[in-house]
Amino acid sequence: HNSYLPYICPTMSDYSSLANRVKEEVEKQYPNALQIKLLDHSSEGCGAKFELIVVSSTFEGMPLLKRHREIQNNLKSKGLFEEIHALQIKAWTGEQWEKKKGSV
Repeated sequence: HNSYLPYICPTMSDYSSLANRVKEEVEKQYPNALQIKLLDHSSEGCGAKFELIVVSSTFEGMPLLKRHREIQNNLKSKGLFEEIHALQIKAWTGEQWEKKKGSV
């Protein structure tokens, strides 16, 4: 950022189009996912804040960190990751999702 200019927050519409692009990329990455949800928490201040929930059987036997990295690397390769201020990823198997749903 240019230090002479005050940082202007992007408008909410910018965030929603970014949210849509992120969701589209994740849907392409996991075409057989049971569920893909993107929650937009950007209204809480400056910067795009998203929560991503991906439920897919491809995560079976994969460590949590590797699941997150797989998603992050895909978004990085599409140039989207840098635009997101904060991204919380929840990557679960179908079985984990069923348990989580039951406990909520």
